[in-house]
Amino acid sequence: MDEIHLVLAEELERLAAGYRQLVKSKNCNIDIQDISFILNEKIKKGKAPEIKALLKKYGAQKLVEVNSEDYKAFYEEVKKL
Repeated sequence: MDEIHLVLAEELERLAAGYRQLVKSKNCNIDIQDISFILNEKIKKGKAPEIKALLKKYGAQKLVEVNSEDYKAFYEEVKKL
């Protein structure tokens, strides 16, 4: 029985490492859909004024006006709201 637990633990560790790598690679490739999703969640929580201020900070009135080079930084700031 101990061997089974050891094999299971090793497989879970491998699976977790794979998920960590997936998350890391995903964080490097933020796209407009990722941002839109989190913006909608924040709007539902009443953060619309903060989102408008953040858009303005990035020289935009709408999400589509945010430069794609700024997506990662913008996304990180939205997550903090």
